[in-house]
Amino acid sequence: MNSIMLKYTIVFIFFFNIVLSQAHGKDLDHEKFEILIKKIRYLNTAERIITIKSLEKLKEEDQKKFYDELANISLNDSDSLVRESALRFLAEKKTNCPLCIEAYKKNILDEEEKIQIQALRGIENLEIKDWEKEFLEIINKTDFSQNGIFVNALLRVLGKLKYNSLDISNAIKVKLNDQTTNSDVKKSIILYIGTSENQYLKDILFNYIDSENDDVYLRAYAINSIGKLSKHLENKSEIITKLKAEFDKINKIINPQERIKFNPVKQQIIITLIRLGDDTVKDEFKKSALDDDANMRKKAIQYIGDLDLKEFIELVETKAKYDPSKSVREEAKKVLEKWGKSQENSK
Repeated sequence: MNSIMLKYTIVFIFFFNIVLSQAHGKDLDHEKFEILIKKIRYLNTAERIITIKSLEKLKEEDQKKFYDELANISLNDSDSLVRESALRFLAEKKTNCPLCIEAYKKNILDEEEKIQIQALRGIENLEIKDWEKEFLEIINKTDFSQNGIFVNALLRVLGKLKYNSLDISNAIKVKLNDQTTNSDVKKSIILYIGTSENQYLKDILFNYIDSENDDVYLRAYAINSIGKLSKHLENKSEIITKLKAEFDKINKIINPQERIKFNPVKQQIIITLIRLGDDTVKDEFKKSALDDDANMRKKAIQYIGDLDLKEFIELVETKAKYDPSKSVREEAKKVLEKWGKSQENSK
């Protein structure tokens, strides 16, 4: 059965069995438990997946009775779709039973990317930070030449969980310098350096500030990561001077279309300068928030919120109520909510 047919079959069975699913919300006695176990083990693919999904309607204590079974399925079952479904359930529920932990650890090295992704989700949700050996193995094993979902998720989780040891850093550096590494994956590596606060790789970032030979977004991401490493930088004044020089250079571009092309770099320079303690460019956000381009205005409001620039609260409140773009209004409302401001009178 192909994946499209399987999806339609699952939807059909789900609605067909809705009464049964509702019944699962009641207390789980031994007989119901045995029926569910048998369905998970022995029915066809679509039914097994639906049954696993139906476990969400059980009470938390009853769900726990299935953890070992699902972990075992994720490790040993011959049906990759069912294995993925079982592992997804465990990851979403943040299960940490011993067999569940083993399932995450072994499945992150699986041959099926969709299973690896669920294992990675489980690791991320549990914030497991002491698996350097396993992550080093998966970095070396993973194909960085393809811009796949897993490789980008891997780099994001490595950053979030601060996997930034010397061995991990060296393995990442090899991938970054590899000519076969996908250009978009290189951008994820550059973002990883900042998110993980990787001090072993921070010097790599400075080469991108004024490098005209590199992709605009690669440069922007590098500058973004410099800002995130602010507390680890010793030569802040030198970096600020270099960033300001590049900022002025972009502003002096005469051709409007050419200047717009460098907007991602310009925006990240502003953000990074503020993170480095230089406030002289704050008013650039106000200019961007007044731009005719709605996307530019939305980004400006988002950055004002990210950097907690409450001196612009009147601007944000006005945008939340009166900006002609719905997306800009909604972004402004998010910022105000973050700041604890009520927006009862907003559109």
